[in-house]
Amino acid sequence: MELGVGNGRVLRHLLKFKPKQIIAVDPANSIKVAKENNPSNKIDFLNLKAEEINFKKKFDYVFSLGVIHHIPDHQIACQKIYNSLKKKGKFIGWVYGSEGNELYLLIFNNLRRITIALPDNVLRIICHFLNLACYLYIFLCKIMPLPMRNYMLKIFNKCSYKKRNLMIFDQLNPSYAKYFKKEDLENLLQQSGFKKFELIHRHKYSWTIIAEK
Repeated sequence: MELGVGNGRVLRHLLKFKPKQIIAVDPANSIKVAKENNPSNKIDFLNLKAEEINFKKKFDYVFSLGVIHHIPDHQIACQKIYNSLKKKGKFIGWVYGSEGNELYLLIFNNLRRITIALPDNVLRIICHFLNLACYLYIFLCKIMPLPMRNYMLKIFNKCSYKKRNLMIFDQLNPSYAKYFKKEDLENLLQQSGFKKFELIHRHKYSWTIIAEK
């Protein structure tokens, strides 16, 4: 199962491993796009929130990449994930991290107070200006140990201008976004039932979760 399939990009990769079945879950209308992008009889699409799934010991793997941090009731979602896994089943997740993002959060958490109230067309113009400013920041990152240096050089710098705009837009216009500390994730996983898990601080700005039931 994948929770939060978006346009189906990850589903395409999962199909390469020839699974017997994939359950694709997303509450947004974008799930229709995911279905068009992945016309496979091995995928069942469910237009549900992660908190609404009700599977019991069904899946070998559950993936949720860049989604849990946008769910206000992430404790319920994580519990549902645990319940849906078979014994020895694995949950692979990726979430925003608090560690390494302190300066970013100071700036953007305050900026979001304004941008979430702006019309999308105005926000897109702002994204263009910020995108252009990032060229200077990336250049400075090459010669100075600035905050988020690894992310800017290894991830953001490799993206197209259009994709950067979308990434900036997503950061300025989420209805909810949580940046997890390591101890937050440890508590979340333990309270959900996971006893065996690994947390990897990816590029010093986010957390990859590998948890086993």
